[in-house]
Amino acid sequence: MNILPKRIYLFQNLPIIRNMKIFTQWNKDIFKFIWKGNKPRIKYAVMTNLKKRGGFGVHDLKLYFEASALVWIRDWINFKKSKVLTIEGFDLRRGWHSYVWYGKTKIEKNFGNHFIRSALIRVWKRYKQYFYTKTPKWVSLLEANQRRLLGWTNWPPYRDLLKGKAPTFQLKSQVEIQEKYKEVTWLQYLQIKEYFNMDNKLGFSEEDIWEKLIKSEKKLITVIYNRLLEWSTETEQITNSMTKWARNIGRPIQIHEWEEIWLRKIKYTYASDLEENYLKMLHCWYMTPAKLRRMYQNMDYKCWKCKTNEGTFFHLWWTCKKTADFWKIIHAEYQKILKKSFPNETGILLIGYV
Repeated sequence: MNILPKRIYLFQNLPIIRNMKIFTQWNKDIFKFIWKGNKPRIKYAVMTNLKKRGGFGVHDLKLYFEASALVWIRDWINFKKSKVLTIEGFDLRRGWHSYVWYGKTKIEKNFGNHFIRSALIRVWKRYKQYFYTKTPKWVSLLEANQRRLLGWTNWPPYRDLLKGKAPTFQLKSQVEIQEKYKEVTWLQYLQIKEYFNMDNKLGFSEEDIWEKLIKSEKKLITVIYNRLLEWSTETEQITNSMTKWARNIGRPIQIHEWEEIWLRKIKYTYASDLEENYLKMLHCWYMTPAKLRRMYQNMDYKCWKCKTNEGTFFHLWWTCKKTADFWKIIHAEYQKILKKSFPNETGILLIGYV
C-alpha cells in the first residue's frame, strides 16, 4: 500500500490541514475500496486498531497527520533545529514554550495567522491533556518570556532547575544553576523563582512518553501514531464480538486470554487464507440467517442446515446438530494426530484458547 508513504511525506512537509473533514472523506474512500462499496460489517475503530489488540491494522490517515504534526511540535520543544525555528518564528514576540505550554496563543493572535503554526498548535491542544496534567520538566521559563531579548541558544529547562523528588521538588540556588548556565543573573533567577512558585501549584510531571520522544530520533511517527491510536480506540478495548463470545461460551474471557489469541495463536499459520478465516471467526464476521432477517424482513431466519432453530452465528458454528456431528469428527481426528486428549469445547476448536 503505497498510499501511506505518499501521504506521510505530504503531512511532514506541508502540515497545513486545519479542517478535519477531508480525513473523513479519505477514510470513506478507503473503506469503500475495502468493502467493495458495501456497508461495513466491522466498526471503524476495530478496523483501525492494532493487530496486537484485536484489530485489523488499517491505517488512520487523520492520526498519521496528527503524529507528523506532533513531530514538528517536538522541534519547538527541544530547540535542536534552531535555523528552522528562527524562520518559523520570525514574527513572534515570545518564545516557543510560551505558546506550547503557557497558552499565549490566546493573547498573541499573530501566532494563528501563520498556516503551519495554526494547524500544528491545534493538534497539540487536542492531545496536550493526554500527555500532561502537570507542568513538564522540558519547559524553559526564560525561553518562554525572553527569547527575543536574550537570544541564547542553550535555555535552562525545569529538569536542570529542580532538585529533590516528586511531589516536593525544590528550586536550585543561583550558584547551583550557574554551574551549568553561567549566563543566568540574579534578576533572571528571581524571574525563574516567581514562575516556579506558580507552576509548583500545579506540580511537575515525571519522565513519560513525551519526554522520551524529545530525546529520541528513531521511528517517531510510528511511536506517536501507536500512542494516539491507543487513546482513540480505548473505548473499543472490549468489542462486541468479545462480549458475544463470552456470552456464548458461558464464562468471561479475560483480556490476557484475548491477548494470547491476538499475539501468539494467530501466528500459528503462515497461510493468509487461514489467518483471514480466523479473524473473521473472532469478529463474528460471517452473514447468518438471523442477521439477514434483521436487514431484510422477507428472509427466513431459520438455520440453513437444521431448518428448525434460529440461525444465529453461534448456532450455525456450534450448537446445530449437523455442525456438532462435524466437530465430533474433527475433535477425534485432532486427538489422533496430536496423540493427546482434550475436551471438545467451543473455545478450543473455534477461537483457539484453552
